[in-house]
Amino acid sequence: MLIKKKYYCLILILSYISIVFSQADSSRNSQFNLESIVVVGDRSESVIKESTIPTSILTRKELETLPINNLCDAISFMPGIIFANQDASGYLPIAITRGFYGGGEAEYLLFLVDGIPINDLTTGLINWNFLSIGDIERIEITRGGGSGLYGDLAIGGVINVLTRRNKPEKRLGFNLNYGSHNQNSLELKTRYHVKNNDFGVNISTDKSQGYRNHSNYKKNSYGGNYNFLINQNNNLRLIANYTLIEQENSGPLTDEYVLIDHRKSNLMFENDKKDIDQFDASIKYQRFNSNRNKFTALSGFRLSNLKETRTLQLTSQIGDTQFEDQNSTVFWNQLQYQKTNQQFKIIAGLDTEYGIFDSKYLTQDHTKVLSEGTGSRIKLGTYVEGKYELSERFGTVFGVRFDKINDDGKINQEKKKKKINQKWSPRMGLHYQYSNSKNIDGHLFANWSHAFKAPTLNQLYDSRQINFYYQNFNYSNPSLVPQISTNYDAGINQRISSSSLDVSTEFTLAFYSMDIKNEIDFDMATFKYDNISESQHKGIEISTGIYGLNRFRYNNTINLSEVSFGTGDQKENMIKNIPKISYTNRLSIQFRDNLNIFIAQRYFGSVFLDDANTEKLPSYSIVDCKLNFLFSGYNIGLSAFNLLDKLYFSSSYMLYDPIIQENVKFHYPGQKRNFKLSLSFNL
Repeated sequence: MLIKKKYYCLILILSYISIVFSQADSSRNSQFNLESIVVVGDRSESVIKESTIPTSILTRKELETLPINNLCDAISFMPGIIFANQDASGYLPIAITRGFYGGGEAEYLLFLVDGIPINDLTTGLINWNFLSIGDIERIEITRGGGSGLYGDLAIGGVINVLTRRNKPEKRLGFNLNYGSHNQNSLELKTRYHVKNNDFGVNISTDKSQGYRNHSNYKKNSYGGNYNFLINQNNNLRLIANYTLIEQENSGPLTDEYVLIDHRKSNLMFENDKKDIDQFDASIKYQRFNSNRNKFTALSGFRLSNLKETRTLQLTSQIGDTQFEDQNSTVFWNQLQYQKTNQQFKIIAGLDTEYGIFDSKYLTQDHTKVLSEGTGSRIKLGTYVEGKYELSERFGTVFGVRFDKINDDGKINQEKKKKKINQKWSPRMGLHYQYSNSKNIDGHLFANWSHAFKAPTLNQLYDSRQINFYYQNFNYSNPSLVPQISTNYDAGINQRISSSSLDVSTEFTLAFYSMDIKNEIDFDMATFKYDNISESQHKGIEISTGIYGLNRFRYNNTINLSEVSFGTGDQKENMIKNIPKISYTNRLSIQFRDNLNIFIAQRYFGSVFLDDANTEKLPSYSIVDCKLNFLFSGYNIGLSAFNLLDKLYFSSSYMLYDPIIQENVKFHYPGQKRNFKLSLSFNL
């Protein structure tokens, strides 16, 4: 069974709590997340409670109270997406969404910043450290197959982060943080607004010695934006950002070395380091008219250079270390037209992308070229979606997208087979307002869709050659075909209020089922990427919020999942690295107008480390807290992470060693108790 009896009881208890504590005065608690307008779900403005797909947000007000170090820490408090980590300080996160786990090699999410795509050209990976927390206005997340609007990168969901640079206002501010292990960051930002012009500049730096040996991190970022209101109906925006990142990797540890010193690094990875040099620029034009019609044109490019010394582990004692020098360039364009009347909205758009890369692998002393390769990708996607309100309570959504992806590449001057992938991604959804009384506002939703994910350029054309016991092999595979999924979602969005008590609640519940075919994974038998399996992803996502007396907020999220093999010798076994249960609790209490205390708890459990389901990652529960003090525009925060000082593993894996003919466990230890002092000021 997907959910055991204890999980059913948990759901019922939470539902009961949400109703009992829902007697609220809505006039005193008018800002509900379910009533917020988001863009991410339909690529147009829509109210969360009327969405046909699971959608959630995290506002700036909430972010200011959370004990967090980065964007991933914040997202962890939202339903449906959790993170493992390959770095104790949190600089190498791995997203797990609805049973998709890329292991740091691939991503199953599309990541947008103000609508601008951020995923890497060759791997699809997300630079989760791209943004500073102080620059975020709101985080929007849509979970589940989003290919019907966004294409192949959105098979697991879409994250859109809205920044403060969208707000035309005069502003001067800074964010300063200092924490354990010499972690310090500084962000300066200024905005100047006069008449129809708005200028902004952001400068930030972030440094850390890391919790473990050989885990130094450094990031410098310089950004600017210019907004010009041409007239009441036309707006133009220019954005540019330059980022430098230097990052070391301390590697995983065996059980034996964890007992000796969990903060030491693995000597096999002592030279592993990554330097990223990246420049992004974009231009956006929007035209509105009085009939609520809107045209948007968004274009941009990214130049990136990656220099990385990376070790691929072959046995428990042997690794292959090479230095890669990769350059990539990508140009992208988005055109969208939206027409709206009282009952009907239609959205149509065109997305294009052209990207190229070249890569060289050298010995770790950079003296000898071992292999080289080039590749290119051309994407064309066109979509149309209609939303029709049949009545005040009942609405439908229907749409389809067509994608064509052309991939080409060479490995050591040998031209590989050109890949052309074409996919249709239909989607249908509905929502029904089952109650709109004074006390209860409740909505049911359901959604069906097809989604897909094309193999990455890295999986197709990576040129890295590995020599092991006189055998030379390359793990890329130009014959890969896209993963495809059939997705079902159903759920409820509910808010309950009353004038008798000053307490209110929001409650969301989403059931999902995804059937995946042609799943891409690394086949240890051939040491290549291959389409080796089918899988079923099923689960429940719950989010509860209780707000009262204008003094406290309690939020809870629960993720229950069952991700199993659909074919092969391991059929019906759980897929490794995917937690069957994870949840968060967070409580914010405001004692005075300028004093706030926040307590948070996160649980991550029931994770298998092998396909046979014989070994598990130890479950863990972490408690964090934060004290906020506000006065005269200043916000002073003191955060304590892992308050109970637990040693835990944020990620682990098993490796079969052919020399000793045994499975060996490797762990990425988490960070024990640590602190951070933050100071921010906004004028």
